[in-house]
Formats: sequence, C-alpha cells, structure tokens
Amino acid sequence: MSLANQARNGAAVKPVVCVACSQQCGVIVRVENGRVVEIAGDKEHPVSRGFICVKGTHAAEFHYRPDRIHWPLKRVGARGQDRWQRIEWDQALDEIAGKLRELRDTYGPESIAVSTGTLHGADWGMGERFLNLLGSPNMVGQDKVCTGPIAIGEALTSGWGPSGFTPPIPGVTGCVVLWGFRPSAGKPLAWRQIVAAMRSGTKLIVVDPIRTLEARQADLFVQLRPGSDCALALGWLNVIISEGLYDREFVAGETIGFEALRERAAEYPPARVAELTWVPESLIVESARTFAKSGPAILGPGNGLCQIGATSVQAARALASIVAITGNLNRRGGHMVIGPPRKIVANGDAILMDRLPDSQRDKRLGGDRFTLLNGEGYRQFADALGRAWFGQRHVFSIFTSAHEPLLWDAITEQKPYPVKALITQYHNPFGGSPNAHKVAAALRHPNLELFVAHDLFKSPAAVLADYLLPAAHWLEKPFFSQGFAFLGMIGDFAEANEAAIPAEFGHRADYELWRDLGRRLDQAAEWPERVEQLWDQWLKPAGISFDELASRRGPWRDPNLSFGDGQRPYGTVSGKIELRSELLDRFGVDSLPAYEESQLFRDHAREFPLVLTTGGRVIEGFHQNAQQAAAFRKRFPDPIAQVHPETAAAAGICDGDWIAIETPVGRVAHRAHLTDVVHARVVQADRWWYPEGEAAAPSFYGVLETSINACIDNDPNACDPVMGAWPLRAFPCRIAPLSGPPPQANK
Repeated sequence: MSLANQARNGAAVKPVVCVACSQQCGVIVRVENGRVVEIAGDKEHPVSRGFICVKGTHAAEFHYRPDRIHWPLKRVGARGQDRWQRIEWDQALDEIAGKLRELRDTYGPESIAVSTGTLHGADWGMGERFLNLLGSPNMVGQDKVCTGPIAIGEALTSGWGPSGFTPPIPGVTGCVVLWGFRPSAGKPLAWRQIVAAMRSGTKLIVVDPIRTLEARQADLFVQLRPGSDCALALGWLNVIISEGLYDREFVAGETIGFEALRERAAEYPPARVAELTWVPESLIVESARTFAKSGPAILGPGNGLCQIGATSVQAARALASIVAITGNLNRRGGHMVIGPPRKIVANGDAILMDRLPDSQRDKRLGGDRFTLLNGEGYRQFADALGRAWFGQRHVFSIFTSAHEPLLWDAITEQKPYPVKALITQYHNPFGGSPNAHKVAAALRHPNLELFVAHDLFKSPAAVLADYLLPAAHWLEKPFFSQGFAFLGMIGDFAEANEAAIPAEFGHRADYELWRDLGRRLDQAAEWPERVEQLWDQWLKPAGISFDELASRRGPWRDPNLSFGDGQRPYGTVSGKIELRSELLDRFGVDSLPAYEESQLFRDHAREFPLVLTTGGRVIEGFHQNAQQAAAFRKRFPDPIAQVHPETAAAAGICDGDWIAIETPVGRVAHRAHLTDVVHARVVQADRWWYPEGEAAAPSFYGVLETSINACIDNDPNACDPVMGAWPLRAFPCRIAPLSGPPPQANK
C-alpha cells in the first residue's frame, strides 16, 4: 500500500532510517494512535531500495517488550541483589552529577570513565564529548574489536581506511575477497551488491575458519586456522612478490619499504604458511594469484580479523600492503578512497577532541604500553593524517579509545591510578567483554564508587549498577548520520529524519543524558537544548540544516566536492604508502607485518588440543539486541557450539547434547550442534545470557555459566601492541559431555 493510501486509512506513515544495526536501511514506520504497528522496507529509499531484515520488521516488538526499563531506578541494598527504588530523573541527575563532581575534584577527571556499545542511535558517542569537556581521557569503546584494527592497519600503511568496504562495480570489479567478513548477515546491502557483481563475472574468494553462506558460493574457499590470518596474508605477499604479480610502476613511485617487505615475505613461503594456517599449499598459491591477476579487485576484511588479538593490526597492514602493491588502491572497481567530510563537522572535531588537554590525553588507560594510545604516538599519527586531510587531525580518534581490560585493573587495583566512576551506555561488559569473571569482580568492587547503566533493558552488568536509567530506543530518537553517527568517512555525506514516535515513559536519549549532566558540571555552553540544534552547527558549513536534510528521502552528498583537490591521499609520516611503517619503527614496534602464535597455545596446546573461535554474525540479532529479541529467541533458545561430527564422536557427544567447553581461562556450557562447516580441530561458540532468567546474584541471567567470554582471556600481553586490540577468537580448548544438570535454560 502506498504512503498516501495508508495515510488516507488513518495511519501516520513515516519514512525513517532503521538503526537496529549499523546497516541503516530506509524503512516505513506505520503509527496508529501513537503506537508503531508495522515496519516495512522503503522502496523509495535510494540506497536500501525496500530491503528490510528480521531485526527491522520486528523492531516494534523489541521496542514494546514488557521488560523495558521505563523509569530511573536507584539501587537499594548491596550490588547485585536486584533491589531498586524508582526515582525521578532530576533526583538521579543531581545525585550522579554531585558524585562525579566530588570524584573529579578528589581524584582528578581521569577517575571517571564511560563505556559504550556499538551503534544504537544517531547520538551514539556523545559521552566522549562530555568526557573531553570534563577532562577525562577514559572513553572506553569497542573499536579495538570492531573495525579499529582494520582502519588503523590501513591508515598506518596508506594514510586512510577502511577502504575494504567499497562496493564492487558489476562488470568492472574482477575479484572480491571476504576475509573474516560475513556480509550476508552483517552488511546485507553490501552482500546484495556482491551477488550482483558475481552474476556479472566477478570472482569471489572467502577466507574464513567457518564455511559460511558466502563460502558456499565462492569460487575459492580458504578455510584457515582461527587466528592465523597474518601468516596467510604474508603467504599471499610471498607469492605475489616472488612471482612478480605486483604493479612495479606504482610500487616504485608511491611506496617506501618494498625491499624490506620483500625480505619479510620471503620468510613465509607457501609450504611454511600451510603448516601455520592448515590451508593447503596449492590453495594459498591459487588464491593469491587469483586476486593479483583479477584486478580491479577488492579485499574486504571484517571483524573476524579485528578479534585475533596481538596480530590484528599487523594482519590488517599485510592486507593493506597487498591491496597497494597490486594497484588496487584508489582505483575504479577496486578500493575507493574518499576521505572525511570537508564541509561538515565530523569525527574528533564533532566530539571536541581538542578540548581535552594533552596533559590529560597522556593519561589515557593503555597509553603506557600501546603505541597509538600513547599521547606522543597519537599526536604523531594525528599530525600525519591532518597533513593529508585538510588539517583534520582527529579523523581517527574514535579508534584510539582507552583500553577496556586495563579499566578493570584501574578499578580493582587502582593502577596506574584509581578509576572511581563508570557510566555504561547500551553496553553489557559482563557478558560482552573477555574474562567475564574479572569484569564482574570490577563491577562489584567497593573501589568503584559510582556505576551508572543507561540502557533499554536490565543486562547482567546493569544488575550491578547504582543507578539504572531508561534509554530511548531508536524509534524514539531523531536520526542523523555521516556514515556512522558522527563518524564521517565518505566525504560530505549525511542523512537525517525526525523520530518515528515521541519518547515514551521516562525514556531519554543519549544526548539528553550528557546534556543534563554536562549542564550540571559547567558545560552548559556546549549543550544546546535539542540535539538537532547541535547537528545544525555541524551542518552549517555545508549550507544545509537538519530540517532540510530530514525532509529528503535518503542521503545528501555535496556534488561540488571531489576527493583531494590536488592533495596527496597518503596521511602517513612519510607522505607515501608505507609498506614498512616509520611511525611504528619510532616507537619500537615491528615496522613490518609478522605472525606469532599466542602464548596460550605455546603453553597449553597439549592439554587443550582444539581451537576455539567465537562469534560470527547472524542476521537475527545485533550484539546485545539479539537475546532480547523474540525472533532471535525462537531460533536460538540456547547457546550453541558448532562441533565437527568426527570430533564429537571421539568425545562421545551427540547432536543437541549439553557439553562443557573449557580453556585455560574458564569453563562454560553450550549445546552441541554437529556440523562439518567447522574444521575437525575447531569449535565455534557464542557469548550468551538468558534474559528470562534470574537477574540477582549469583545467577546474573546465567551469564557466567554460559557466556563464552568467561573462557576468554584479556591479558594485556596478548593484545595488539599498536592499539591494544584484545583477542576474542583463537584460544586452545577442549570439550566433553556435560556432567551434572544443564545450566539455567530458556523455558
């Protein structure tokens, strides 16, 4: 039914952008008597063109779940008892702001930290603006395991990124590589374009430990050992360089460090790489040749690469080097380099990074051990970017947040200084972060004098909060995006819409929380009454207002600006593509990609003979949204571990059995699903919690019994030395039939 016909039938219909995940599809929301009754794909949206997934169609059910938090709650009794007193917003804000002021004045602003989950609305990330004005460097993000290593690895190489999400051009792009990337579930619009390109002859190579839907449709499926990505990438470089399959003219004119890279790649001949990765030598050679000979080509890494720990950034640097030396960077049909906006305020400028003094920036948790979290390391990196990108130094500031594993030490051990307050938004570190037992200990520790959770639902972490504040859902908030909230990575591009419905009950948006706390803490001048007024400030240089933007159907892009205007596209220290990184060399980090097996495998491989990998996107859910959504619960009522039939038979495990998964770090229970999509030496498992279960301690919705993150280490020594990316995948493990009763299950 058309919008006009629906309106004549008495319904209000609103074209908006769905934020049930980061894909941001255009949808039509039908509202009757103030209630959302239907959400459908918007066929007139120029990007998504009617596509909608299960998360979008069921977003209203999610929004109206009876377990939503509707009013501010204050803890009564001990943390974790799940006893609460309802209070008014003004009381909550006055008490929280008063405590923040006391802690700031006593311990310094660095004693206050904010941790946020992934995109959940256009005002995502406003907490960092608040902290920059407060003087705290401790914004703790998930950038370390979500896009950050890819972006940083490429930026250290060519001065920009990530460019691997460039959509292929049917009939032009010769090859697409999906490396640890499952777009059919995580970026379905991109997958649709890849399928269209394949129908026009584009070859598809999939590199993944799991035989995914994409792998089943690929021309070549490279099933590697989890965590061995850097070794495989170096094997590709060995083949490409030794066989002369690189662009000699481009390498000679645009790069530095090629001979050093040649020597490093020579250490990884296909025979050695086959031993490290479990990939047949012939397939290593064939896949490398296919990519190098099929240009223009796109090599698209995903979050699987970001979550392998110590070699995450180096693996990304190796892949960026492959793209560069094969002539696929800034090439039509290959990797597109657009850069940040020039006429819209975005990135670090939008969140006022320059208002955080260097003396405070230098205190960022992790700055004493991770190169780009270090104040001087970050400044040199930012200066190089700024020289290429119109003076914008903070375009990559989002990827240098404080280090979450070290946050827990700063709370419990008060090292390198005490962190006394934590505010989380749409984030459940108890269930979503590695070493869940350590996270729980920090959140329960008396050193943490203030813990505030701003969320839609009561998560395991929120049960431990002092204040539980009701968050607005994306249907209740206006939308504005430069590609990803305030992050502008594709030039002067923006999209906006008014909220589908007004905020209900006591729900408040992220912006409103930070505005009201900021006004109580001497920041009133920086927080307009409405977020749309702030967005108007960001849009003013482009000559367009939020209202004008919201009246459009789909995104706006400035047609008068093209990339570069004569400027060099390499935001590196040297101004060239750095196959050997000068910045890393300055700070004592290996300036060339290298592979090293983790210490846990070196110490425990004999007693834990299998390899555990975790995660892997499914389209039904998006991070913590998943377990709360009815459609997800119906399909995934219990945590599932994928086990090869041969491995299961050897352990006496049948399909559907509850099994124990154990690593050197911990032990949890999952149901076994027998399948040959995994290698016989690999177990794949997901994080988990039961939202229908008991909230109070010691249960916490069964998270410690079932979350695979209770089996995953967060030792800083196992993290990437460049930005601190922690491992979520590739751990030694063993499995056995569960002895005793199964954990708390969904009934």
